[in-house]
Amino acid sequence: TAIQKTPQASETALIIVSDHGMNSVNGVYSQGFNLVKLLGSRAGGGHHVVTKRRLMLDYALKGIYPLVPLITTTTDDSYYLKGQSTSYPTALLDFDGNERAAFHLRDSDLNALHIIFQQLQRKDVSAPLRRALSDAFFKTLDARRNDWQKSLSELNEELAALRSLLLKQRAQLDALPKKWTKEETNAGLDEEAQRLFARYDSGLGDERDYAEYARTLNNLLSLRPSSFASGKLKIEDFIARGAMGEPNSIHELQNYVAGAADGGFVLSGDGSLDMTKSFKRIDYLSLLREAAVRNNVQPGVDNHPIDFVALRIPREALAAELDAELMPTGDAVWLYGGPQRQALLLAREDEAGRLRLRYLPVSGLRQEPSGEIHFRRESWRADLPLKIMEDAALSVPSGSRAEWLDSWHTDLEWLRATHKTTYSNAVVGLNEQLARHVPETLQTDASGLSDEERLLRRFRQRQRRLSETDVLVLANDHWNFDVRGFNPGGNHGSFFRISTHATLMMAGGDQTGIPRGERIEEPYDSLSFVPTVLALTGQLRDERVPVPVLWQRGFRPFPGRVIQEIFGAGKDKSVSPIVGDLKAPR
Repeated sequence: TAIQKTPQASETALIIVSDHGMNSVNGVYSQGFNLVKLLGSRAGGGHHVVTKRRLMLDYALKGIYPLVPLITTTTDDSYYLKGQSTSYPTALLDFDGNERAAFHLRDSDLNALHIIFQQLQRKDVSAPLRRALSDAFFKTLDARRNDWQKSLSELNEELAALRSLLLKQRAQLDALPKKWTKEETNAGLDEEAQRLFARYDSGLGDERDYAEYARTLNNLLSLRPSSFASGKLKIEDFIARGAMGEPNSIHELQNYVAGAADGGFVLSGDGSLDMTKSFKRIDYLSLLREAAVRNNVQPGVDNHPIDFVALRIPREALAAELDAELMPTGDAVWLYGGPQRQALLLAREDEAGRLRLRYLPVSGLRQEPSGEIHFRRESWRADLPLKIMEDAALSVPSGSRAEWLDSWHTDLEWLRATHKTTYSNAVVGLNEQLARHVPETLQTDASGLSDEERLLRRFRQRQRRLSETDVLVLANDHWNFDVRGFNPGGNHGSFFRISTHATLMMAGGDQTGIPRGERIEEPYDSLSFVPTVLALTGQLRDERVPVPVLWQRGFRPFPGRVIQEIFGAGKDKSVSPIVGDLKAPR
C-alpha cells in the first residue's frame, strides 16, 4: 500500500521469500535425541563436546558479542582426559539444524599417542610394557610422519606469507588519518579502514593459533626413540591444546580410538603392544545407526532417531572398485543407513563442463588402513537411503524407474525428477554440502599470482578443510537434535520436502515486467534468488555475467538459474548452472 502511493510505484517490485519449510504435522509430537549426551557417554567415546549453543535452555548474562560463543560440555565418563575439557575437547558438534547435525572428532591417531604418552609418564609401568608402549608410540607416529611433516612444511611457508601480509596491513593502518573529514566519510573510507583492521585482527589470531600448532607438531615430529624421556616432557608441548588434527578417514571412524581398553594394555606373543586389544575402539557409523529409544509411544515415529549418515570419500580411494564409466571426477558422498542400506553419490563433469550426478546402490563398504575402499554393488530396490525407488512422486520418463536411476543425470534433471519426493533435493544437496568446491578467490593455479598470494590462498584452503566435519547425521522423520530445547514440532534442516519447501512471491508495477497472477510450476532452489533479482534490475548481462561495477567488487557468474518464467520464458528455455570461466565484461 505504501509503495502504491509513491511516484515510483510503476517501477518498483516487492519481492518476498519465505524461510525454509517446517516439518510440523497434526497429531505427531516431535521427539528429541541428545547427541551431546551420546558422544559424552562411555559408549559414545567419553568426549568433551564443543557446541556453539548452550544446552537445554541454559543462558548467560554477557555483553553484546556479535559472534556465537563456543560452549564445552564436560563429561565425567572421559576415558583419559578427566578434568581437561577446556584444554582437550575431542568432539565438535553442530546440532543447530534440528533434523540434521554434524560432528568432527579429534584425529584417532592423536588420541592413541596421547593415551600412550600418559601411560609412559606413570612410574608403575613394568619394563616389558614400557618398551611395548614406546615402540607402539613411534610406530603410530612413523605411520603419520611423512604426511604430518609435509603439512608442517607447507604450514610454515603459509605462515611466513601471512606474517608478510600482516606487516603490510600494519603499515597501511599506521598511515591512516586519526580523524576523517566529512568528504572521506561520505566516500566510505572510514568503513574501508574498519574492514582493513578487521582483516588484520583476524590475521593476527590465525598467525598466533597456527604458529602454536606448528610448534607442537614440530616438537612431536622431532621425537626419537633413543632420546625419548617421556617422564620429563609436558604432553601439551607435543599435542596441541584444542587442536583436532587432520580429518578422520572412514577406517578411523569405524575403528576410532577412544581410550585404553577396559582390561588394560595387552602384549602380543612377541612382546609388542596388541593395538587391537589394548584400546577401546568405536565404530561410529554403527553406533549412530543403531541408536534407539525404548519409550517411543507414537506409532508414526520410528524408535531409531537417526535415518542415515553421510560422509565424503576421496576419489582416489575408489579406484579399485569403479571402472571408467563410473569413476567420478571429484570426491564421492557415502550414504550409510546400515550394512545393507548404503549408496554412493558420484559426481563428474561432462564434455560441456556440466555437473552430472549418479546414485549407486552398494552394501558392506569398508576402508582398509591403506585407504583403499571396498564394497558390493547392489541393484535398485526399496528402502535404500533417500527411498527414491518406491516414492510415488518420483517423476521420470515412462518406462523402467531403475533404468533412469541407473544413469548419470545433471543436477537440474535430478531436481526435476525428485523435488516432490519425500527427500526432495537430497541428491543435489548432499553433493553440494559435502563435496569440495574451491571458489575462484582461493584457486592457487590462477595466472598472475605472486608467490605470497598463492601461499595465502593455500592457507585459506587449509582452514576450510580443517573446518569440515567428519560426519553429517540426518534424523528420522519427526526427530530432532536441537538440545537447546527440543521442539515439539516444526523441525527443519533436513532434506525432507516438507522441511526444504519455501515460497517466493513477487509483485511489480507495470514497468518492472513482472507478470501478474503467474504460478510457476518449474522447481527452482534458493540459488536462483540473487541472479533473478539482479536480472530484474538489469545487473546481469545475458542473464549470467555481472555488470562491470559488480565484477570489480568480486562478483562472478552465479551458480543458480534465473527464473525464466518471470521474463516470459518457460522451463524449456532454462539452463543449467553456469560452468567454466567467463571473462570480465567491458
